[in-house]
Amino acid sequence: MTKFIRQIITSSLIVIVILAVIGCANKGASPSPEPVKQQVVQDKAAKEKAIMDNFNALLQKNEITVSEVIKYVDENIVAVSQPNASVMVIELDKVQKNKLPKMQDKFGDSEAVQNALTTIYKKGLTSQVISSIENQEAKDLVVESQNSGFKIETAEGMYFPVIDYSAYKKYLNAVTQDIAMFINIMAVESDKTPIKDAALIISWSEIIKRAQAQEKFIKDYGNSAKVEDIKQLLKRYSVFALYGANNTPLFSYDTKQLVAEAKKTYLETAFDTNQGAFSKIMNDYLAVLKKNDYKLTAEVQEYRNKASEEIR
Repeated sequence: MTKFIRQIITSSLIVIVILAVIGCANKGASPSPEPVKQQVVQDKAAKEKAIMDNFNALLQKNEITVSEVIKYVDENIVAVSQPNASVMVIELDKVQKNKLPKMQDKFGDSEAVQNALTTIYKKGLTSQVISSIENQEAKDLVVESQNSGFKIETAEGMYFPVIDYSAYKKYLNAVTQDIAMFINIMAVESDKTPIKDAALIISWSEIIKRAQAQEKFIKDYGNSAKVEDIKQLLKRYSVFALYGANNTPLFSYDTKQLVAEAKKTYLETAFDTNQGAFSKIMNDYLAVLKKNDYKLTAEVQEYRNKASEEIR
């Protein structure tokens, strides 16, 4: 019996030793996690390069359509870095801007489109409303416009497409901070245009709010690829703030007095001159206005003419 027990113990020890050896061998055969990690990084970089190479090739195509670019960006933007995602959005914006004049001409030259939109525009251009358009030319053009990321606006009795920057909001989490802020600024513009039929259709406080957001972009992102676009936009808002519009003047045509709502807004706004040219101009404008009892005088006119030139 004792001999039998010894044999069992010996056999068990042998098995344990064998398992230990096998375990060590297997452990030694396991790949190091670092090379695996490096391979994953390399594969991701290769995939991203391929995506961007294909995107650049797409942009070189003759007669490229906006819808093609939108489709490619939508399908690939989450697979690239924020800087490359921003490049995609910037290029999409560029393609839309290049295609927009031709699309606007199509709308302006088509009596069928204008007549159709006159009938249905106020109903809201839902897919159901668009499908009810009887004229095929008009229907096709409206559908093409929407597929190209445009929305339809109206002014002076005419209907025309503009870039719908609200559609860009789906890219906000993918792009860099400056491009995200650019999208938000431009979405505000396309959601509600500031002027229509030579009249301001947003409040004086909204004009200042938008201008200050644009000024902040310029201050915070002076090296952004979109800084020039925002500078151009701020020039426009500076004119609104200094002059108003033909049908919404800053000063009463009769009394030459600063309109009450604008005066209230301007006096309640803190214009920090360290923020940029717009705030400095408005701060100085208020000083000139106060000196002239908030009336349009030769001195006020001279100041705003000079200021509008400076901000250009």
